[in-house]
Order: sequence, then structure tokens, then C-alpha cells
Amino acid sequence: MKKNLISIEGLQKTFPDKVICKDESFGIFAKDKIGLIGINGCGKTTLLKMIIGIEPVDSGKVVIRNNVKIGYLPQVPELDQELTIFEHIYFSDHPQFALLRQYHRNQEKLETLQNEQLESEQHKLLQRMDSEKTWDIEIKAKSILTKLGFSDLNLNIATLSGGQKRRLDLARVLMDEPEILILDEPTNHLDIDTIEWFQDFLINYKGALIFVTHDRYFLDAVSNRIMEIENGIIRFYNGNYSYYLQRKELELVDLQRKETRRAAQLQKEMKWLNRGARARSSKPKNHLDRVKELIDKSYLNQDSELDISFQSKRMGKTILEIKSVQKSYDQNHLFSNFNYNFQKLDRIGIIGQNGCGKTTLLRLITDEIEPDAGNVKAGMNTHFSYFRQNEEEFDKNISVLEYVRQRAEHIRTADGTLHSASEMLKKFLFDGKLQQSKVKSLSGGERKRLYLLSSLMFGSNFIILDEPTNDLDIKTLEILEDYLDVFKGCILVVSHDRYFLDRVVDYLFIFENDRIIKFPGNYSDYLLVKKYREEQKIENTNVDKKRIRSEKTGLSYKEKRELDQLEIELEKLENLKISLENKIDLQAATLLPNEFSEITKQIEELNNNISRLSDRWLVLEDKKSD
Repeated sequence: MKKNLISIEGLQKTFPDKVICKDESFGIFAKDKIGLIGINGCGKTTLLKMIIGIEPVDSGKVVIRNNVKIGYLPQVPELDQELTIFEHIYFSDHPQFALLRQYHRNQEKLETLQNEQLESEQHKLLQRMDSEKTWDIEIKAKSILTKLGFSDLNLNIATLSGGQKRRLDLARVLMDEPEILILDEPTNHLDIDTIEWFQDFLINYKGALIFVTHDRYFLDAVSNRIMEIENGIIRFYNGNYSYYLQRKELELVDLQRKETRRAAQLQKEMKWLNRGARARSSKPKNHLDRVKELIDKSYLNQDSELDISFQSKRMGKTILEIKSVQKSYDQNHLFSNFNYNFQKLDRIGIIGQNGCGKTTLLRLITDEIEPDAGNVKAGMNTHFSYFRQNEEEFDKNISVLEYVRQRAEHIRTADGTLHSASEMLKKFLFDGKLQQSKVKSLSGGERKRLYLLSSLMFGSNFIILDEPTNDLDIKTLEILEDYLDVFKGCILVVSHDRYFLDRVVDYLFIFENDRIIKFPGNYSDYLLVKKYREEQKIENTNVDKKRIRSEKTGLSYKEKRELDQLEIELEKLENLKISLENKIDLQAATLLPNEFSEITKQIEELNNNISRLSDRWLVLEDKKSD
């Protein structure tokens, strides 16, 4: 039987405009890895805060097992701006860090002062540190900080960007080694490689875990339970996200069946009610109540769906031309000699490590900054929508409706209909009451949804999205993806969300080693090619080692001729393989997906031939050494 770490009994929480939960009871058990999902504003962050005790409950109680340590990662970190990165991590409450701090303090004193008592104390401290494996925690700390992109631990927190502060706070939580991790959008501001490392870290994590994330691949890989908040009701599904989706599909089918039966029964009852006046006069009251119940009771959710539909402008012959662009900042060379000519319906994802220049490229394209060399030319009929990673500054004391009206009183949708600002907000799941709320009272996800509306509503034909998935709920992301599927213009998106990239893009710009590589395919295609090349590199290295080990000795005249011919043939095949791989790297912008598949097939055939000839070459080489 699993150990219960947290017990929640009769939990209730309401705000004037929404119900978070009502009379909910459940437990958090050892080794639970719970993915918490729900639409923006449903109360996911509030629920996490109630569990750890920083948000009061209206009624009910949360009981945490004695001596259970909880690590909490909030969406917005609260850090001491005066500390360095080193001090922030090493000044945590972790007992082994207390030993490390004492050791370093003693060491500093001993560098300027010879003191036998202090030396004796330091010796005892070292013995204790060795027995408690304190050095392991220091190695672990530096490893995690390195993985999260921190090499200089003496930097002041005040100098860090918002994303860096978020990653530093994540390092602090992981280093405390709590029994329960509670993480609110932990993948925000992490690049894809770091997300994959973090995903593996949590899969192997021994404690319990509750986390909110919009990353569906991450959610599916890590979770073994799904907790859903919907309309103030909390439901659990014992499985990962894929299992949850299967169960929801079955639930929907069941509800549709019940709704069909209800409609049929209602039709039957209404026919009975609609008989002549003489028959109606004798109808019992309970029969009338039954009809009223059938009318009122619908099994299907009548909540509105987010509807994204905007009229876009026709594109011209020239869309966007990038010629020999180069950019550096403070001696940090980002990229150079980048060329690309956008075509109609291009859908391109941008990936790379944090700080490599992804957002800089977007700002060059939208003419916010100038390149160091080269030029960027947008067509006369190219109209951009730019959804920035950080929301623009605006007055948070105005209402949601005023925020949209400041940009446009009316918005035209794809079918040509002109909608008022209020009508458009309803389509974006902002009802009348929420429209009158102050922007500052919205949740982070609701503000993102509002900002998405303001970014897309002017009918552009070239959409640029910089980390659009941060803080948006999965339902909103799915509807955004549906909209982008049928969008008739160009799409350029920076994202760390692997599922979003797979769903939306056909090509990638990959920032790698101070250059931008054009790759035909989505993120999963790129991963397959990357893995294949790594395996080939290992295999080729092993073959090279075998060749070096072989010694030249006597062979028959015919075998010598065969060996010489094999070396010539292998060199030709390997050169041809290199040529095809270079074509993928350097000419990707002109390759269609079917051309990419054909080249990949040719490379696979070449590898088979190289492997077959190499085996024969090794046989002859071994024979020479006998």
C-alpha cells in the first residue's frame, strides 16, 4: 500500500467571479507523479498554493505528513537580488549545504590566519563531510547549474534575465531534494535540450511530484496520474496524458449516447404532452416535472469554445527576403551569412539554445533592430503579426474590454463578418463579467490569451510567434494549432514545445555553432536524423580504429587487387555520402519533403553498401596480419 503524504479533506475555494473547487477530498501518495491540467484561469496555481499553505482555503483542510519536505517552484521567482548565483544555491536550508558553508568560511580564515583550534575544527568537519558524502551535493549542484545554463556562479542575481532567474529558482528547488516537488510551469524558459534532460531527471526522481505544464510530450512522459480541474470539479485519471485522452474520448462517447437517449425520451414525452386539451387536463404533476427535468438536463458540456478566425490579406510575389544577414552583441557572434527567401505557406520553426539569437532574428525581420551586415526586405503586401515572448507594457488597471477597444472597436473575421470588441472577447472565452474585470486580476494564462487576441486580430498574412506556448493551457494551444493549420499565410515560430513544433511546422531553422542550418522537416524528423548521424559517427569511428589496427602483410595478387579496389570504392561512396549530407545541411531551403525523403533513402543505401564493403575490407586486412 502506498504511503499517503498529503491528505485533502472537504477543500473549498471560491472567488467572486469563479469557483476553484467545492468539497473536494483526495490524497497525494509516495511516487505519485501528477500532471495538473485545466484551462487558464480555472485555478491550477491557486490549488498548488493551497496545498503548500500560502493560499488560505475557504473550508476543509490540507494535512501534510510529519517531517515531509516540500519543494515549490512558483511561476514568478522571489529571489534576493543582492546574492550571487553561488550564494543563492549554497545558502539554502539543505543541511549538507550548511556544512559546505562552514567549510568554506573556515578555509577563508585559514588562508590568512594560522590557528590550531580552527585547523582541528576543520579536520573534524572534513571527516563529517566525508561520512555524509557532502562533496556529492556540491558536485550535483554544479552539474544541475551547468545543465540549466549557468557557468559563472559569481554573477549577481540582479543582473540576470527573467528566464535565467526562473531557471536558477528551478535549480534551487531540485537541490533541496524534497520528498514532494510542486512545480508550476517548470519548462518555461528552458530550451529543448534542457527540457529533455529535465524530463529524464523527473522520470527517475524518487519522490512525489505535482506539476502544471502545457508541454504535452513532457506531461505524457513524466506523469502517472492526471488531475483535471474543470468547472470547479477535480477528477483523477490513473495513467499518463495519453491514457487521460483515451478516457476523455470514451467519456464523451458515453455522454453523447446519454444525450441521444435523453433527446429521444424528451421527444416521446413532448408528443404525449401535446395531445388534445382533454388529455392534457388529466396529466399528473410528476409527469410534467419529468418533462421539465429532461429539458433542463443536458449531458453535453455547453461551454463555449475558443474561436480563432481572422480575415487575412493576400500576399504579393515578394514576401520576405533575407540576404547575407549577420549579427553580434558585445563580441558575442550570433550568426552570419544567413540567406532565405520566404515562399507562400512557409511554416518554419526556430530552435536552439537560450541566448543563441532566436529572438534577435525575429526582431531583425520585423525591422526593430538593424543587422551588422546584409539586409532584410519585406514585400509591399506582407503584413506581420508579432506575438512576443514578453507581453507589451500596458495599463493593467483598465478593464479587459477597454484593453481591446484601445486597439480596435471592431474586428473582421475570416467569413467577412464585422464583430464588436465585446463579441470578439466572447469568442476568446472572456464572458461579459470577465470583460469588465481589470487586466491585473487575470491569471497569467488569461493575460496570454488576451495578448494573443490583440496580436492576431488585425488580419496579417505573416504570423511570427516567440514562445507562444508559455502559460497557455493545452485547450487553447490545440485551438491555436487548428487555426494555424488552415492559415493561408507564412508562419515563423520560436518554441521549446516539441509537440507544438511537430504539429505546426514543415521546416526548421536550427541555431548551431554560430550559424543557422535550414532543415526540411519537423522536430521529430530532426531528432531522427540527429540520432542517426550520431550512431553513424560512432560506427565510422569504430571502423577507422579497426583499419588502423590492421597491419599490411602478404596477400595473393588477386586479393591485393581486390583490397586496392575496395579502398577506392569505399572512398567514392563515402564522398558521395558526405555530398548528400551537405546537401541536406546547406540546401535545405530548396528541398521539398519528398526530396528530403529521397536523399535520406539514398544515404541509407550508401550506408548499406559501405557496411558491406567495409566487412570485406576488414576480412582482407585481418588475413594480411595472419
